[in-house]
Order: sequence, then structure tokens, then C-alpha cells
Amino acid sequence: MSAPADVPAAVRMFRTQLAAVAWLQASGYRVSKSLFSQHVRKGLIACNAAGLFEVPALLGYAAVNLTPTARIEDAQAQAAAVGRLSADADWRAVKAERERIKLQKESGLVMPVRAHEDELAARAVFFKAEIEGFIHRAGPRIIDLVHGNPDSLQELIIWWTDATADWMDAWSREREFVTGDRDDIEPGVPTEEL
Repeated sequence: MSAPADVPAAVRMFRTQLAAVAWLQASGYRVSKSLFSQHVRKGLIACNAAGLFEVPALLGYAAVNLTPTARIEDAQAQAAAVGRLSADADWRAVKAERERIKLQKESGLVMPVRAHEDELAARAVFFKAEIEGFIHRAGPRIIDLVHGNPDSLQELIIWWTDATADWMDAWSREREFVTGDRDDIEPGVPTEEL
């Protein structure tokens, strides 16, 4: 990096560290007074016989030991750009995932958890009502089947097996259940039959 154009040709040396630091900063290097002082003590900066800081020596020192502010700004701009690209990629990934789930939902492959839980709860209520109401609905039929005769046990078991198979079919069949408080729904009767 060359000396700034506004530095007069006669001023090619600086008497103090403060003047040398000011010139380096004006030349586009990142340097503080304390850092420059440390480097002077370590002997990283060459002075002439009179103890003055010459411009060519300062430029050599800066090239080896300092970072140009333009490079710092470029690095900051590059980091910001990478951050923006990363955020954009993350946003696009989230958007793609949302679209994938939306497509699955529209295709019937997924459903909201709440809707699934509501459906299972409604099925459980229906099945419980079927079991509780069965004996009241089927009691007379049971009495007719066995005629009070223990020898009719095999006929009762066959009938019971068929009846419970119907319950399981009712449990597993797809249907819509109404959830909520409805006084007009008869227990054990699915809404599709009302």
C-alpha cells in the first residue's frame, strides 16, 4: 500500500509514535497506539539513526504485521453475506419441509395429531357405550338362547363370539363421530346411523 497522496514529499519521517500511528491509520491500516508501542519495544519497527520512523519502513512493518482496514471490511462483508446465505438456506429448508408436510396432508398421508386423538377418543367412547349397553339390548336374546338350560352353553358361546366380532368391526370401521355435548345422540349409535 503506498503513502496517501496528501502526505507531502518532505514529510517522509515521523518523530513520534503517535504521528506514525496516525499516518498508518490514514493509510488504511488497523493499528492502535498501544499495539504500535508494543511492536516498537519488540523491535518489529525499524527506526533510522536519528530515531525517526520512515515511511518505507512503516509500510514494510504494516505489510507484515498489520491488517488493512479494507481487508477487515471485506471479511466482515463476507461473513455477513455467508450469514445471509445460511439464513436463506435455513429458511428455504423450513419452507420445503412445510410444503412436504402440506402435500402429505393433502394426500391423506398425515393428519393433525389433535384430530387423530379426537377420533380415537370418540371411538373409545362409542366402544364403551356399546359394551355397557350390550347386556341391556341383548339380555332378552340371551335368555331365549339358553332357555335357562346349561346344556345350551355352546350355542351361547357361538352367538357371543359373533356378537363380539361385530363389536370389533364397529370399532375398526372408519366413520365420523361427533364430539362434544349432544343430547340427541343415542349411546352406542354412530352418527352415520342417526
